[in-house]
Amino acid sequence: MPPTDPSGYYAALGVVPSATSDQIKRAFKAKARATHPDRNPAPDATQQFQFINEAYRVLGDAQTRAEYDAHAYEAPEEKAASAPPTVDPAICSVCGRASAQPRYAIYQDVVSAIFVTWRKVHQGIFCADCGAKAAYRASLKTWLLGWWGFPWGPVYSIQSIVWNMRGGQQPCLNNFRILSRLATHFTYLGRLDLAGAVARSALAFWDRMPMSERIVLGGGRSDDSETRRVVGMLRSMVAGRGTDGPAPILKDLWGFGSKAFRVQLAGAAFFAILVGAVASLTLSPSERSAYRHTPPGIPVGVDPSGTDPAAHPPGRNTPAVDPSSGQDPDAFMAAQGAFNQPLLPMPSTGEIRPRRKKDTGVVLAPLTVATADGSPNYYLKLVDWQTHAIRLVFFVRSGKTARVRVPLGSYELRYAEGAEWYGEEYLFGPGTGYAKAAEPFDFRTEGDRVLGFTVELIRQTNGNLTEVAIKASDF
Repeated sequence: MPPTDPSGYYAALGVVPSATSDQIKRAFKAKARATHPDRNPAPDATQQFQFINEAYRVLGDAQTRAEYDAHAYEAPEEKAASAPPTVDPAICSVCGRASAQPRYAIYQDVVSAIFVTWRKVHQGIFCADCGAKAAYRASLKTWLLGWWGFPWGPVYSIQSIVWNMRGGQQPCLNNFRILSRLATHFTYLGRLDLAGAVARSALAFWDRMPMSERIVLGGGRSDDSETRRVVGMLRSMVAGRGTDGPAPILKDLWGFGSKAFRVQLAGAAFFAILVGAVASLTLSPSERSAYRHTPPGIPVGVDPSGTDPAAHPPGRNTPAVDPSSGQDPDAFMAAQGAFNQPLLPMPSTGEIRPRRKKDTGVVLAPLTVATADGSPNYYLKLVDWQTHAIRLVFFVRSGKTARVRVPLGSYELRYAEGAEWYGEEYLFGPGTGYAKAAEPFDFRTEGDRVLGFTVELIRQTNGNLTEVAIKASDF
């Protein structure tokens, strides 16, 4: 058998030692169908089928597969001095190159679909570069597809991303055997400094190795003399016996100081910032500064002196375009150079043109619109929600309150705002800001009461009137 397949399990399933868990599963199903005694006429069909099942029992589980792979890299037994053994290093299962810091690593990705969540593993011997790429792929797949399952999608996704950021799971037994073998390889090449540095890494896994794995390493005995000899040899390499001093420390290519960790940490930070930005854009109106409207029976308590002028600066007809006005910046700047209409006296607060029939039998509901000192002046239209017919046009000066009456029905409130008045054709000039209330105002009766509204065009915390910027042509 090849050294990387001591019992021939990979060969039995027809896959390479670097195969993913999905490839192993598919290969097992195909081999099981082909070798089943009901289909296989060979005299040893039962033995073949049992061996296929045994191979999958070992390779189908990440932990037992890691233990199986560990046996392929047992440290060589000591030979006679006259014929020193040649020890081949472990090679990367992806690129096939030998490196000074190989690791046996297990990476995990998560895929979810509403109520179902799958976890898949990718394991094998990796060099630092291939290990980082495997971590990137597994984490990216998890970021994109892992969160959408309930309830385990988010839980498994966080676990897998943190796992991959740390360099995957690195079984101590596998990595001790791989690195001790590599240290022996460098010793035979005469690279004693590099051998000592690799030996230091191997002993780090030895120190973290649980007793159960040390017993496996010793062939069932915790005090195995061969194991003690290998550990003693590694400690001698680290101490630098026969060299100028202790072995150097290799740069961390796998842990928290690695490039792979920093890249994935940056990706996690970007995702957190993106989620925060989306959340800030989807806050409910009660959590943002907004206008406020209340039924007339509830005390309004408009206090102009308590408003924050900075929250709603006066005079939008300035040379700068207000982003919420809905105006095209190029058209606005062009209008700045061409607009030369004369200023006109500001209308009084109240109705300008009532757009309703003078019928004494029509029930009218109250509408109160209040502004604060320092706010813009407002030119408002009340538009029928269904027919879009204009039913009422009125004006509210800065710091004043308008009280009008409107027939029962559902209406849309549109308003233009600005500081200087140029008449109903030009309103507040090129800098006029246009907006409307997002929801209709439903004026109705309730028992003997006629329900109206009070609108405070004053930006305030917990305001419950959501406005939408509109274009001048939509006003």
